[in-house]
Amino acid sequence: MAFGAVADVWFVILLTRATQHDTDIRVATMDLWAALAAGAVIAVGLFAYGASLNDVLDVRHDAAFSPDRPIPAGRIKLGQAVVVTIGALIVAVLASTALDTWALWVTLLTAAGILFYNATGKFVPAVGFITIGLVHAAHMLIPNAHLEFMWPVWLVMTHTIVIAAIVHVLEDKRPRLTVRALIAAILGWLVWSSVIIAWGIKQGGIWPEGVPAWTVIWPILTVLSFISVAWWKVSSQTGAAAAEKLKRYGAMWQALYGAGWLAALGLNLEAAWIGGFAIAGFAAMTLIKEVTGLTGKPIAYR
Repeated sequence: MAFGAVADVWFVILLTRATQHDTDIRVATMDLWAALAAGAVIAVGLFAYGASLNDVLDVRHDAAFSPDRPIPAGRIKLGQAVVVTIGALIVAVLASTALDTWALWVTLLTAAGILFYNATGKFVPAVGFITIGLVHAAHMLIPNAHLEFMWPVWLVMTHTIVIAAIVHVLEDKRPRLTVRALIAAILGWLVWSSVIIAWGIKQGGIWPEGVPAWTVIWPILTVLSFISVAWWKVSSQTGAAAAEKLKRYGAMWQALYGAGWLAALGLNLEAAWIGGFAIAGFAAMTLIKEVTGLTGKPIAYR
C-alpha cells in the first residue's frame, strides 16, 4: 500500500526536475538519487505513521471486533506500536529536512491531517473521505510546494476520495454512508477541487504552454483502465475482500497515473521510469500474493 505514496512523491520530483529545473527548488538542484531516496523515506515514514497510528488508536475496538489484528492478537505489543508510530513520524520529518523548509512544513501538515483523520475524521464519513483525499494531495506537494501543474494532484485527490467512499460501503462501516453524507462529500470535493485548480492556474496556467491539449488522453486512458480492472477484480468478490482488492489496486495505480501525466507532457524518459516502477510494484504484489497462497496464511511481522 505504501507503493502508491512513494510513486506520487517520485512523480513530483521527476516532474519538477524536468519542468522547473531553473528554479531554486531543492529537489531540482540536488542529486537525483538523493532526492528520490529522501522522497521514498518521507513517503514510507508517513505511511507507516498513519498505519500504526490507526492500530494504536483503535486497539479497544480491534480487541472486540478484529481480534486477529496484530496488537489484539499479541503479535505486537502496544508499546512497540507506539514506538513505531513516533519513530516513523520522526524519520519522515528528518528526511524532509534534506529537501527544504517548505518540505518540512508540508510534511508536518500532512502528519497533522493523518492524525485528524485517525482521531476524528474517519468517524464522520463525509469528513473522512475529504480528509484522506487532502492528505494525499498535501503529501504529493512535499517535494515541491510550488508545483505549477496541479492536475495530477487533483486526480489523486479525487481517486482517493472515490475509493474511500466505495470501501466504506463495501466494508459496511459505521456510521453508514447516507444520502446527506454523500452530498456533503461531493460538495467538499467540489470546493477543494476549485481550490486546487485555481491554485494551479495561478501558478502555471490551465495547461502547460507548448503541450498539445490532446495528450490529456494518456491520463484519461489510465483512469479508464483502472475503472475496468477495479470492476473486474471487485465484481467477483464481496465485502471486505472486495474492499481490500480495491485499496490495493487503487494504491498501485497511482504510479500509472504518474506515468500517464508524464507521457502527456512529452516527458517520455520520466514516464518510462515511473512506468517501470509500476511494473515492478505489480510484480512484487503478485509474488507476495503467490507466496501467501502457498503458505496458507498472510506474510506477518516477526
